[in-house]
Amino acid sequence: MKIRVIDNLDEFKSLEVEWEELLTHYPGRNPFLTFEWMLAWLEIFGKEVRLFVIAVHQDEKLCGIAPLCMRTNGTLTFVGYPQNDYADIIVDPESPGTLEAIVTVISNSKNKWKKAILDQLPENNSQADGLRHILEKEGYPFRVERSDACPAMILDDIAAAKKMYYKRNITTYINWFKQQGNFNYTVWSETTAALQHLEELFLQHIKRWEGSATPSAFKNETMKEFYRAFVRRMHPRGWVQVSGLTLDDKFPALYLSFEFNGILYLYKTCFNPEYYKKSPGQVILRYLFDYAAEHNLKELDFARGDEGYKDRFANAVRQNRRLVIYKSDGAMKAAELYNSFRQSKLVDILYRNKAVKKIKYRILQIYRGKN
Repeated sequence: MKIRVIDNLDEFKSLEVEWEELLTHYPGRNPFLTFEWMLAWLEIFGKEVRLFVIAVHQDEKLCGIAPLCMRTNGTLTFVGYPQNDYADIIVDPESPGTLEAIVTVISNSKNKWKKAILDQLPENNSQADGLRHILEKEGYPFRVERSDACPAMILDDIAAAKKMYYKRNITTYINWFKQQGNFNYTVWSETTAALQHLEELFLQHIKRWEGSATPSAFKNETMKEFYRAFVRRMHPRGWVQVSGLTLDDKFPALYLSFEFNGILYLYKTCFNPEYYKKSPGQVILRYLFDYAAEHNLKELDFARGDEGYKDRFANAVRQNRRLVIYKSDGAMKAAELYNSFRQSKLVDILYRNKAVKKIKYRILQIYRGKN
C-alpha cells in the first residue's frame, strides 16, 4: 500500500482519470465528489486553503482518496466545503485497510492542524460509520454531531408522489401562466445557453433577497465565478442542469440542478417576486418532478436545509453528520462545554429571532459603510 499527501494543484490534477474510475465504483457517489466539482472549487477558492489530499494506491491502483484541505485558521476540512451538500472519503469497497490508513495519516499530522471537521457526511452510503468505528478503536478524541437535514422525494411510487406535485392549486397557477402569454418550461441543453441563463439566475436571486437579513451570495463576484466554473466543467458531462419557466421574455423561476447517478439534486433556485402570488417556485417543482419521472430517476434530492417548502414535496428526510477530530481530550471537553451553551434554549431563541437577525444585518450594513 502506497500513501501520499498531495499539497499542490498540479499533482492534484494528475489524479483525474484514476479519480473518476474510483468514484464510478463507489456506492455513495454524488456530484460533490466528482473531480470536476473539486477542481472548479479549487480554481476559485484554492488560494484560501492549503491542499492536504490523501491518496492511497494498492498494486498501482487508486483505492482511496480523502479530499482534504487546511484552512487559514488551522482547521482540516473537505475540499468543496461549505458549498457542497454532501462530502465523503472515497474508498474502494474491495480494498480493506484503506480507510484505516487514511485515518492514521490524519492522526500523524496533528502538528499541522488544530482540529479536523469532516462535515456533511451523508446518512447512507458514506464512510461516517467506518470512521467512527476506527476512531473509537484507536482511542482518538472525537465526536459526531447532527449536521444539516436533507429532504428528498423517493420515486419508488410515482403515483403517490404525483399527488404531491399535481395538487389543484399548482395546476391553477400553471393555467394562469399559460393564459398570460407564451409559457414554457425549458432545460437549456447547450452549455453556452446554460451559462447565459445562469447569469439570469444570479440577477434574479440578488433582486429576490435584496434588503433582507440574508442578502444573496451572488452579490459576491467570487461566488458567481465558482458557479460559472463548475457549470463549464460539469454541464458538458450531463451532470448540471439549468432550467427555467419562461413567460415571453421573462423568467418566473429558475433552477440549477445536478443530475447524477439516477438522482436529480435540486441545488439552487430563485423566482421572480413579480409572480409571487402564483407560486412559481411550486410550479417549477412540478416540471422538475415530471422530468425526473420521464427519465426514470430514482429521486429528487432537495439538498441540505430545512426550508418549509421542502416538507411539502418530500417523503423522506436524511440527516447529514459532522465528525470532529480533536488533538487532545482537553480540547474535546472544552468544545463540548461551548456546544452545550451554544445549543441552549436561550441561544436558540436569540439565533432564530427575526428582530435580532434584522439588528445584526443593520449593524453589518453600518460597519460595511464605514470600511
